[in-house]
Amino acid sequence: MLRDYLAVASDALSAQKEIYQVKEQRLRLAQQEYRQLNDAWRDKSTSQTSCE
Repeated sequence: MLRDYLAVASDALSAQKEIYQVKEQRLRLAQQEYRQLNDAWRDKSTSQTSCE
């Protein structure tokens, strides 16, 4: 009975680790996209100011 419980708990922990890793990857991608968009906006903003 204890072995069964530990096996189920181990599976649940593995699943939680996988979910955490996916969320970390999504966060890194979102941060990277934010930086790219922010850089593009800053570049566009700077170029419009210099044209005036």
